[in-house]
Amino acid sequence: MNDYLEPRLRDGLQRGALPAAPDALRRALTELPAQPRRSWIARLLSGMRWTALASATTLALVLVLVIRSLPGPPSAGPAGSATGSAGTSTVPSASPSEEPSAGAIIGPSVEPSAEPSAEPSAEPSGPAVRPSVEPTPSPTEAIAPPTGGFTCASTSVLSGTTSAVVQVSDVRLGTHAGYDRIVFEFAGPGRPQLKLGVAMPPFTRDASGTPFDVPGKAFLILRLYDASGYPTYTGPTTFSPRYPRLMSLVNMGDYEGYVSWVAGLTGPACYRVSTLTSPTRIVIDIQAP
Repeated sequence: MNDYLEPRLRDGLQRGALPAAPDALRRALTELPAQPRRSWIARLLSGMRWTALASATTLALVLVLVIRSLPGPPSAGPAGSATGSAGTSTVPSASPSEEPSAGAIIGPSVEPSAEPSAEPSAEPSGPAVRPSVEPTPSPTEAIAPPTGGFTCASTSVLSGTTSAVVQVSDVRLGTHAGYDRIVFEFAGPGRPQLKLGVAMPPFTRDASGTPFDVPGKAFLILRLYDASGYPTYTGPTTFSPRYPRLMSLVNMGDYEGYVSWVAGLTGPACYRVSTLTSPTRIVIDIQAP
């Protein structure tokens, strides 16, 4: 029963104002529990909940409309494009003057200009460095081979021209018909003593004794006495040219007035030694098949 009729019915039954009814019905009606009326506070809170829900819904719709109206991220302009107007790469190609010519000396001084590749290099990582371009050598160094034949002696000595310490300024490699070439260049007119010797591994660093590997089947140690590479030589300490005879050239040390390198070869170490001036150089040609 609702909140209005039930109290009136109870009052009428108690006063006897209603028509007679069976005692069982009267007792049942009398024993009904009184239903509490909803207070005005509860009705107020219920209305406030509906109002808050409607306000939250309205706010969410407004936020969605504001977000959708915001501008998207700016597209990449011409400065961020890696291609030209025709869709081709804008990386400059190597100029003809930087291409190594046949028989040129190979050294570390100039990096090749080439388009970078997105694919990782297939060469194994490590200290080996194979420079591909070097400043153009003098015509006498690149073209005119020294006179005389090759020797396969186990040791050989080239006398120096000064007792003062000579600074090594550059090391270069090259290949020609019939021989591969190693060039040591020096600062100033003085030339150190060179001693060549056939050797076999294991090899260790001068002073520290640290072992290191040199690729090759035969080996030749090149030792410059009364010489130093610090601080004038800043090139690689490991070369991996893989020429017909010369496979590698590794610095053994720069210690107490002498500089040592080990040449790794594909076969017997037969060589010839010559000198050049302006600038001062020692040239070692290794006979190639």
